Parts: sequence; C-alpha cells; structure tokens
Amino acid sequence: MTKIKKVANTLTISLITSTLALGSYVAAEPQIIKAVEDQITISQSVTAEISVTSPSNVTMSPSIPGMTGSGGTPSTGSATWTVITSNNTGFSMTLKSSSSPSMTGESQGSNFADYTPATPTVPDYSWAIAATAAEFGYSVEPATAADTATIFLDNGSSACNTGSSQTTDKCWLNASTTAVTIINRTSETSSGGEAEVVKFQVEQGASTFKIEDTYTATTTVTVTAN
Repeated sequence: MTKIKKVANTLTISLITSTLALGSYVAAEPQIIKAVEDQITISQSVTAEISVTSPSNVTMSPSIPGMTGSGGTPSTGSATWTVITSNNTGFSMTLKSSSSPSMTGESQGSNFADYTPATPTVPDYSWAIAATAAEFGYSVEPATAADTATIFLDNGSSACNTGSSQTTDKCWLNASTTAVTIINRTSETSSGGEAEVVKFQVEQGASTFKIEDTYTATTTVTVTAN
C-alpha cells in the first residue's frame, strides 16, 4: 500500500506541475503573439516655380491722320502674358515705361504725351482727352478679376481705385517710368495659367498736329512670385 500511495502522490505532483506550466503558457501566450505597430513619415518637398509667355509687339489700329486727329476714336492694341506658377502665394505683375513721355516718334522727334488722369496716379474710369491733347495710356484686364491691383478695380459705374469690379475698357492710366503693380494674385494658378491682358490706347485730339512718323513706346512687364 505504501508503494501505491507513493506512486499516486508522484502522479498528483506531476499533474499539478503540468497544470501550472500550461497556465503559465496560456498567460504568457498573448504577450508572445501580440502585434507590434511602428509608423514612419515620408516627406517630399515640392518647390515653387513660375513661367510667363512673351507676347508679340503691339501694332495700334487704326492709323491716325496727322492733321485732323482721331476724331474722338482712340487707336487700340493689346498684349497678353500667360503666367503659370506653382507658388501657393501667387505672383505680382508690374508695368513701367522706358521713357517719359512713353510714346515718341522714331525719326522726327515728336511724341504723344502720357495720359493725364483727373487724379494723378489714379486711373480714370472712362478714357477722355481734350481736343488740344494727344495722349497714350493703358488699362488692365486680368483673367481673374479678383487678381486686379486695387487701383484698377472700379465701382461698376464711375470710379476706379474703389469697389471690386473689373469692367472691360475702363480704368485708364499713364505708363510711368516708375513700376506700377497691375496684378496681384495670392494663390497658385492652374496648369494652364492665367492670361493677363494689358490694353493700350492712343488718341490725337482734333485741334492738334502730328508729324508723319512711326511712334513707339517701350514698356516692361515684370512678374515675381509672391
């Protein structure tokens, strides 16, 4: 009987030991098989770029009779610069003339005076010159009206440098040898860009006399990323 009891005790101890070992394994198993997460960040810098097309030279039309003038009908012309930029704060565009007065005769030395707005440095809503004057000026028509520089915005009826409208063929200013901001965009363009139009006008009053010649003006447009 003693031997049998000893064997039974041994089996009991073995069973308890196995049970404890199994319990320890079960308790430890979740820690062994649990997933471990790790995250990383991948960065790529994209830099700002800007490009602008160069339009053809402008030929004003129609020709002006030197003795009788334009008859109240200005000669007109326009140039378009297409600006593309990935810069997320946009771009600005300025315009300046290379001389004062801007438009001069190539061989005879005569000239057209720079346009004279009623208030200096503020564009006139409507183009107007005296019968005794002969003048050259410009206006701006951006692809996006909201990009128009404040001085070329109008109230939709009578005044520039006020309001939020960008009315076609309104807000005329003289070209100056000091650069004037004409467009200011505060965001990137689409991949097709923004077509920015500058319109030019020249008129000779009926009570003036101009020598036959080719009269030219040179303006410089500068586009800068903001």
